Amino acid sequence: MNYVHSRARVALMAVVIGIPFLASAQAQTPQPGYFDIPPGFDFPANKQTLEQYRTTANVSAQRAHVWNVFAGMTQATPDGKYAIFETWYSEEEAFDTGATPQAVGPRRVVKRFRVPQQLVGVPGRAAPEAAGESLLSEVMLNFANYNFIRSKKLNLTSELQNLLQTGTPDPSIANDKTVPAFPPESISLKTVWWPVAKDRPTPMPIWDPETVPANTVLHPYSNWKRAIAIDPTRTNIPPNETMTVMFHGPKPNSHVVGLDKFHYVVVDAQTAANAMANPRLAGFIGDVFGDNRPLKEGDYAVFAGTHLTTKEIDDWVWATFWWHDRPDAGPFAAGRPETVKNVWRNYLMSASYDLNLPLEPDGKPHITFNPWLEAGFSNGIVSNCMNCHHRASIPPPPSFLPIFRGNPDPTDPAYAPGLLRTDFLWSIPFHWQP
Repeated sequence: MNYVHSRARVALMAVVIGIPFLASAQAQTPQPGYFDIPPGFDFPANKQTLEQYRTTANVSAQRAHVWNVFAGMTQATPDGKYAIFETWYSEEEAFDTGATPQAVGPRRVVKRFRVPQQLVGVPGRAAPEAAGESLLSEVMLNFANYNFIRSKKLNLTSELQNLLQTGTPDPSIANDKTVPAFPPESISLKTVWWPVAKDRPTPMPIWDPETVPANTVLHPYSNWKRAIAIDPTRTNIPPNETMTVMFHGPKPNSHVVGLDKFHYVVVDAQTAANAMANPRLAGFIGDVFGDNRPLKEGDYAVFAGTHLTTKEIDDWVWATFWWHDRPDAGPFAAGRPETVKNVWRNYLMSASYDLNLPLEPDGKPHITFNPWLEAGFSNGIVSNCMNCHHRASIPPPPSFLPIFRGNPDPTDPAYAPGLLRTDFLWSIPFHWQP
């Protein structure tokens, strides 16, 4: 098989994790070093079956399918060094506009960490209200997604401008066009990572929704009541050990856990230098470490969570995962199968197949959000990721805010006539350069 690598623009952070580098001309199949979800994990599932799960509000079946996809993407590569999804393509590779060089050797996987686009905003527009919060993030695309973007030239402003005039009329929004529909095998991931100092415990906030004060409309991670202490200096930490850590105030009785509870990468010298050269990332890291200690070679980045979306149904299957030190309690742990193995069993999950169904206990539309990425926005903790992504279009709206749940607001500027719908993917308008 052949793998496609384009000359990616320099990312804010890069962690090289060891698969040798490959640059190639555009191909129809990936080269060795890339791995898809293997058979046996219900991907891609039958569209009609998933639609039935949606129309019947069969939450247990919806969750079972999403857990299966998660189990598949987190399977180890044959050499046992990485999770399968780590061999996928970066957003930078997909949207690079330069010439694609000829293949010269085996593939090398690079981690490209940056501030999540949610916390940066639409290019050229005002920063969103939660811009004071920062995280390490990376968007990953499987080959079907990556290859479709490249083959349909959705990385090129000229092609998007052409589609604004000649694209297929959008069936749901009058006078708008749409990009071609992505293939059902397409997957997008937005991953979230947390820095950990190599030489001492590092605090990491923990999302406990039951502790959110009543009538709260936003709850950024800096306000979360509880934290853990990640101690990379020890193994065999007693399961009930606690300590006090400082993160936006003292957090007494913080559960102490080791790196063995996480999937993580080791930070190299260049990654550390890149991070500290960016004021926003440097400020975030100093805030986490508490005394403006810089990120250093040999520190760690632990996998805190991810958004997952698959094109198995027309408006995509949406799911979100986040790490928790009590991963077997509560509704977000429900249905996790044995095929989710090892550290990946420490993640909770919420899923959405519909803008509205199943209704929440308050009788209002369904909620699905990631606490790391959306809780810092007004109504983020009662939002639905489908609602936000439904608004993705070119030219991009003034903001991706507000985010909420339920059916789209037809008066929103994102639904003005004459726009190009981008099949729910914000990554296309975020890279559009008029």
